[in-house]
Amino acid sequence: MAPLVPPPTPPGSDAAWYAPAVTAQYTVHPGIVATVTARDGARPTYELRRPQLSARDADALADVCEQFADATLPPPLTRADARDRLAAGFEAKHRRVIAALTDATPAARRRITVHALCEARCLGDLTGVAADDRVTAAVADDETVVVHTDAQPPATTGLPANTPAHDRLRATRIAAYTVPFRGFDVPVRIYRTPGDDADAFTTTYAVREPDRLPGDDARIAACKDRIWTNGVATGDSDAGDDHAAATADRARSLLARRHTAPKTRHWCGAIADRVREAVADRGPAVPPVGDDHVADLAYYVVRDLVGDAELTIPIRDPNLEDVEANRVGERVKVVARDRVHAADDRIPTNLVLDDEQRFVDLVTGLAAQDGVELNAATPAAKVNLEPDGVADDVTIRCAVALPAISEGGPHVSIRKQAADALTPVDLLRQGSLTAGIVALLWLAYEHHRVVLFSGPTGVGKTTLMNAHMPFVPFDDRPVSIDEGSREVRLPHETGVSLSTREHEQAFKRVSMADLMTATNYLNPDIEVIAEINTRASFESFAQILNTG
Repeated sequence: MAPLVPPPTPPGSDAAWYAPAVTAQYTVHPGIVATVTARDGARPTYELRRPQLSARDADALADVCEQFADATLPPPLTRADARDRLAAGFEAKHRRVIAALTDATPAARRRITVHALCEARCLGDLTGVAADDRVTAAVADDETVVVHTDAQPPATTGLPANTPAHDRLRATRIAAYTVPFRGFDVPVRIYRTPGDDADAFTTTYAVREPDRLPGDDARIAACKDRIWTNGVATGDSDAGDDHAAATADRARSLLARRHTAPKTRHWCGAIADRVREAVADRGPAVPPVGDDHVADLAYYVVRDLVGDAELTIPIRDPNLEDVEANRVGERVKVVARDRVHAADDRIPTNLVLDDEQRFVDLVTGLAAQDGVELNAATPAAKVNLEPDGVADDVTIRCAVALPAISEGGPHVSIRKQAADALTPVDLLRQGSLTAGIVALLWLAYEHHRVVLFSGPTGVGKTTLMNAHMPFVPFDDRPVSIDEGSREVRLPHETGVSLSTREHEQAFKRVSMADLMTATNYLNPDIEVIAEINTRASFESFAQILNTG
């Protein structure tokens, strides 16, 4: 009987005569192969290979990369983001660019796409390292990047130690979610990077807005200019000189903020039409602008005309407590809630207001939302915001100032109070309070004692006060007095919440003294003052003590 022919030996086998030094070879992603070799007396090497390109295909790839180099394509923030992008591939608008710039067979275009995906959308030469599940760490020594795998000794990649985006491999994604805005779901990432001398911050909050291709900024500007010039068709008729029509128009303007949500689809559809018109006026685009691309452009138009520019997403993000823009050209800072980031420290974002006039427009627009006009006579203000998409029971306070009193340009400081107040049980679980303190506050609230919470800004005074409000007997009548915005949460059916109101005309203002007078006629069992930080609030506090 003739001997059996042995089966071929896989290249990754140590017994393969044609690759004796290869200790492992496997596919990390379709089109990307990793090979680990080990030779006597030398450190193992880790090599990544992509599909081979002909000279013509290489030229086509260069054209694609040059086109994407002029686009706004932020790199992945972490290794996890790189894997997600590699798995998702190019978006439709990116694929149209590749199709327009490459005259190749389908197979050649697939090879070009693999290279372009690594270079333009991922981490370049390190893309395969990020995608390799067997790589547990990638560190840079004095000369090269070294990878550690789960089954092999550390291997050198041959890539320089200063390879771009190497720090992204060591970054850790802390949170990933989306924030809705006018029909768009905008991704948000919070990630941590190893500290270095260039940046004292190690945690960053990033808003991942749609990519912009070459020419998109001009298209967006043309669309906004067209809207400012011609308006957006919303179905509303002109008021003219007719008194009834003028009254109806005034009513529509007053109800606009409450009525915008049902009209979002119509409004965004009108914006998309304006984008298409602006694109058409600029001549045929190469590649053609598809509906998905139009939607991305419409996001920026809606963000700037209806939202709050670069602060649109942070203001509407329920996972943030504070949003701060301190000066022109500086990163916006935020404070995240515990459920997404345990630390209470401020963290920078990838958002920058680098144009002073645009910053001034944002500041004046925020003030105008609460009926306040910023000018030379009134360069600063404290206002309340009610942005669309945010629950009505979320209190958002905003302090704004013009460059006249703020060095480095305008500034914005936004404080958001969560919709759901914490309970004493929550505070006990977090270790913020002891059971003895909770018991003491219970007795004080239930028996109408004087309780004063004192401490620095942001330490949780209002949170502590609201958490124990349910200890006030259910049949008592608590009355709260807030300065400008509602911060006291009264869960009682018998409760009344009062707020002061600022206005340029004195007879339209409502002061703390006015509210104290009104409170005396409400027969309260408990009076609650949200903050004592002004002369008027101190006087109100003294009156409460005097009247019992």
